[in-house]
Amino acid sequence: ASQGIQSWIIDDERVVSANVFSKVGQAVVDAKIFFYLISTDSVKSKLCQDQLALAYVSKKSILPVAIDDEDDVSKIMDNGMRLQLAGFEWSFLDREIIEDGLPSLVARIKDMLADYDSSNRDEETKKKTEEKKRYLRSAKSRSRIKASRIHLQDGKAYWTNTFGAVANMSWERFKAKLLEDFKLDFEQTFGEDDTEWLLAILHRELMVEHDENVSFENFIAFCTIDEKVLPVWSRIQEQARESYAMREVFDMDSSVRVDAIENLGKFKSLTVIGALRDLLTDKDANVQAVAIISLARTDSTDIETIVALRKCLRMKDRVVREAACLALGHLGVEAVIEELVNLWRNDIISNVREAALVALNKIGGPKANEAIRVTEVLEKEIRSMKSA
Repeated sequence: ASQGIQSWIIDDERVVSANVFSKVGQAVVDAKIFFYLISTDSVKSKLCQDQLALAYVSKKSILPVAIDDEDDVSKIMDNGMRLQLAGFEWSFLDREIIEDGLPSLVARIKDMLADYDSSNRDEETKKKTEEKKRYLRSAKSRSRIKASRIHLQDGKAYWTNTFGAVANMSWERFKAKLLEDFKLDFEQTFGEDDTEWLLAILHRELMVEHDENVSFENFIAFCTIDEKVLPVWSRIQEQARESYAMREVFDMDSSVRVDAIENLGKFKSLTVIGALRDLLTDKDANVQAVAIISLARTDSTDIETIVALRKCLRMKDRVVREAACLALGHLGVEAVIEELVNLWRNDIISNVREAALVALNKIGGPKANEAIRVTEVLEKEIRSMKSA
């Protein structure tokens, strides 16, 4: 404060009240800079993990400052935290003489605040600049794995050199080749379980449909950021960072989850919407349901979002089906009227049936109203025959 820098901090997560926890998400979302003091204790803190993830998906300027050895803290980080922090330039302070490093740290924070205030005058310019900075910062992460010819190829070169001039490739062959070409990268960065999870996300990101083919067009779209086609592995890493962060934020045990759901509506960016879609493939049905609700709140009606939400109507978990009905109703998607009618008539769970009817009423219009009328007439006739 004496340096003219306003800060918001929780000293000890063990003693703060539930009321303070409810404000954490709002504080992170409203912050200009997220300062993360890295130690062997902080990287194991659930609250710190949640806050970092929310700061990442909210596109905050993140300033990691380590007071313990980088190797010591890195080896106890989970995959998501390691990837997210690798995308930013770290600063280092000696635990024993922290005060000696504070002047240079304060100067750096002031520079970051000045950059924020300057770029904030033009929101679109700010977003594009931040995306470019994230990509440049990720060079440190990419350099951890020995560079090779295949890592330097952009998406077009990789597809051409791997599959030739074909316009479509089967998902199974594409996946097998990806795992072969980047075998060491997947093993060192993600491990077996997270690799399977990430491949499911890539399956959706590449818009692999019923024919189970990956198209060249969709692959290049995935590799392209700000009209620049990037190397495949750098795009996979960036996708993983976003997906890990969203999974952390929307975990049912997250200390910032409730606030995050309400506040991420401020960031109706393609990144946030895409990352929310990633969570629809999560193993936890509760996380899937929260992601569905959050997607509805973004008011996104792009084809990828609608396709992903329609798939959720067929999920086994009743909460997921119920949330999908309400989300599609909120978004006014007329294309799902028949599916909603089918759920209203036939789902074995009453909550899902009720949600389907609510969705139909929200969508409204001649088609939905006629479907409701016909179903109600049929039910009335059936009841009359039973009582006869």
